[in-house]
Amino acid sequence: MIAANLGELFASSTRDVFRLEVHQSYSVASEEARLAAWRDGTEWPVGLTPWQERLSSLIPKGVRMRRVHVVELPLTEYVCWELESYARNAEFGEEIRILPKRQAPLTLPSTDFWLFDERDVVLMHYNEAAELTGRELYRGDTRAYLLARDRAWRAAQPLTAWQDR
Repeated sequence: MIAANLGELFASSTRDVFRLEVHQSYSVASEEARLAAWRDGTEWPVGLTPWQERLSSLIPKGVRMRRVHVVELPLTEYVCWELESYARNAEFGEEIRILPKRQAPLTLPSTDFWLFDERDVVLMHYNEAAELTGRELYRGDTRAYLLARDRAWRAAQPLTAWQDR
């Protein structure tokens, strides 16, 4: 497995960054405080998240940032929280769509991936506890991932259609 440096890939992107998410929860230490605040119904910690800082640096340079999250119904607590989090990310210019799993094209990969400028694919690997275990720079033909991106994007619904759920 070739480890991928996401920071370098984001920095070198000039046109389009796409993320497909297929998991219903993620265990990310940097999100714990915001998730706990949401769960308790209290104010979220003030300031930009690392992701929002990245959006703020790339989108003004003309890089289109897109995401499709494939969700299962009923929505998990984590996905409900993410839908609210996504709304703030959308304010920074990220384009986000939601795709119910039952409506997802059968050809979608079963693993999360990033696609950078239609040339670099990074496969994201997680364990049973939803913890990231590795990022693999894919060295094969990217056409299947381009097709998956396009099909998922067309089939998914805009975030605004999901914000009241």
